[in-house]
Amino acid sequence: MKLKNMLLANSAVSVVCSLALLLMPASILGLFGMTDRATEKLLLQFFGAQLLGTGLLTLFALNTKELRSQRSLTLSLFIADGIAFIVTLGGLLSSTMNALGWIIALLFLLLTLGFGYFQFIA
Repeated sequence: MKLKNMLLANSAVSVVCSLALLLMPASILGLFGMTDRATEKLLLQFFGAQLLGTGLLTLFALNTKELRSQRSLTLSLFIADGIAFIVTLGGLLSSTMNALGWIIALLFLLLTLGFGYFQFIA
């Protein structure tokens, strides 16, 4: 896989998920067995806004040829997705979210491994 394809996949997942979080926070919370109070919906929309920023950043960086920029981007995404995986795993193990949360954990793990590959191996 090329870095460009990894960035494109990250961008697509990020933008689609961010739109769901921004536009349907109560539905998303319910899907994962979480409460849908105003506070939780607002926090989810904040997360959706940040996820949209990540998706657009990776989309606009698709054709970056400068090695230093690529390395900075892959390291940042590796760290962020790794932390997101750990947070998601914590939510699953504490029963804060239902079994569908494993899909999110797997997604963050795959992104972490993918960006780790481009940062440390490729």
